[in-house]
Amino acid sequence: MMLIVSLGFLACIILKDPLCIFCFSFCFLLYLNERFHSKRILIVFTILSLFSIVLVKPCKEAEKGIYTISEIKQSYYVAKNQRTRVLVQSDLDLNFNDQIQVDSLESIHTDDNFTLFSFTKYNASKNIFYKTRDVRLIKKSTSLKSKLYDYISSQKNSKVLLSLYYGIHEDTIDEIYTMLGYGYISAYFIVFNLLKRKYEDKKIRISLLILSILFGSFFVFTLSLTRFILYQISYLFFKSKSDQIGFTILCFSILYPTQVLSISFVLPILLQLVSYFCTEHKWIVQKMVLISVLFIYFKKVDIVSFLLFNLLRKFYGCVFLLGMFIPNFVTLKIPSLTIHYAPQFVFIFIFIVVYIQCLKHFKWKYMILFLIPFLEVFCNPFFQVYTLNIGQGDCSIIVEPFYKSVVMIDCGQSLYRDNVERIIFPFLENKNIHTIDTLILTHDDFDHSGGYDRLKEKVKIKQVIKDSKDKVNVEYPFYLLLQERMAKDENDSSIISYFTYDHLNYLFMGDASKEIEKQLMDTYDLKADVIKVGHHGSNTSSDTAFLDSLDCRIALISAGYKNKYDHPSTETLKTLDCLNIHTFCTSTNGSIAIYSLHHFAFIVTNDGLFGIIRA
Repeated sequence: MMLIVSLGFLACIILKDPLCIFCFSFCFLLYLNERFHSKRILIVFTILSLFSIVLVKPCKEAEKGIYTISEIKQSYYVAKNQRTRVLVQSDLDLNFNDQIQVDSLESIHTDDNFTLFSFTKYNASKNIFYKTRDVRLIKKSTSLKSKLYDYISSQKNSKVLLSLYYGIHEDTIDEIYTMLGYGYISAYFIVFNLLKRKYEDKKIRISLLILSILFGSFFVFTLSLTRFILYQISYLFFKSKSDQIGFTILCFSILYPTQVLSISFVLPILLQLVSYFCTEHKWIVQKMVLISVLFIYFKKVDIVSFLLFNLLRKFYGCVFLLGMFIPNFVTLKIPSLTIHYAPQFVFIFIFIVVYIQCLKHFKWKYMILFLIPFLEVFCNPFFQVYTLNIGQGDCSIIVEPFYKSVVMIDCGQSLYRDNVERIIFPFLENKNIHTIDTLILTHDDFDHSGGYDRLKEKVKIKQVIKDSKDKVNVEYPFYLLLQERMAKDENDSSIISYFTYDHLNYLFMGDASKEIEKQLMDTYDLKADVIKVGHHGSNTSSDTAFLDSLDCRIALISAGYKNKYDHPSTETLKTLDCLNIHTFCTSTNGSIAIYSLHHFAFIVTNDGLFGIIRA
């Protein structure tokens, strides 16, 4: 009973929106009434659902003032006051419980792209929306916690110990095991099994529970440690396995409502649910759950760690204990064999179907369904047009159905970041794209073609086009316009791409100006459903008459967040708005993707916008 109610409460937390919570709660109350016929349960769940609306409301306000360092990460700190938390990026050598003065704040923003880690969303899930660089140290902490951190960080094997004890992840140790807290969890059970031969079970559990709480006080109450402590408390008060899991879910959801979709919580709870419900072939089902969750969260799986999962988590338990008494204890780096692919929403669907069926009665035929996500990469029937968010630059990728061909238009670099290494290549890798059939470099500007030398080291490029007179080797209509033109500068020499697929016409303008737009109008009778506007939305491009003649529906703009050129210009945005052209910009929407299948087409942005272009 508690398990069902807690899962309903968890669903309310995940839904977030008050209207969605209300609709779900109403339906769930009908289900509870039909199954249990208990007014007490109905009242309890009603209170919990109302409480969830309060919990999921984020506190986005932050102000200057005095903060205390509460978390230490690899390259930044987290500071808190009585109301909220902020991210601190400072060269100061700060420690736990240090008091700082925050003199300025700015919103957290990173270049968000499909399939790639979003630092903005990661912090938003922790209710952290602002960052600061402008801080002053007011008071240095002399607490035992800060002294302990100084001691551990000074040891030779500090990277391993910091990862195990504080969750400060480095390449030295496998991140998944520290995120799940298998170091201290395994150590807990190692010690428990050694002591239970001589002492009473309950007394040992209470003693170790107190030690776990003290450990969190001296080090960090990570999500995994908190979840484990809650489960141990439930074990002392409830005999039923379902009640224990239900209590853990309920308490964790109340304490960390924004973290309920964290892998530190999701994976252990799923494995516990499988252990409770699954009667046959439990080991196989757990392995299926493990690999599915890893693919969904990380888009990759380390085969070595996966196969040796049970053995390695015990190994890290030993590392944890030995690190307590032998600080210079050195661990071996586990060899890795990583496989990548890009799971889409179909994976989640298959995930649910397979495991529901497995929990009822395992059948080997369901293993075939498990292979579908792997086939999805190679059997995608959609025509895909991606505009990646690389900051102030350009990079678009056009993928033909079933990956028949891949065309990339520009691969811009940044002075502050290697876009190929950080964004473009990881995106291609996650999409299982290892060959680019045609790379079009519109012109020689660094923000358009600066990544070419780096890109050709990473992937195979069959054809590179730097001249409008060349031909794109694809089977669908793809034209490079204005082979002969009057160009006054490098921008006006930009290659202009025009292609058609699934009855949609696309026009990509590079950095071409209004003068080139006029030449296009004089030379062609163009119609374009989608236009990637010229020069990042600058007022030197996007003439009203030109845009009106195209009869556009969608405008795409690639520009950096708060760039020094103020792209896109207010003038261009007003022009697009007056012509009723729906505009999407990478600086505000993140990456943009257009999918089409015959007469059906839709657009998706990384910040969650979705629109039907044609149905």
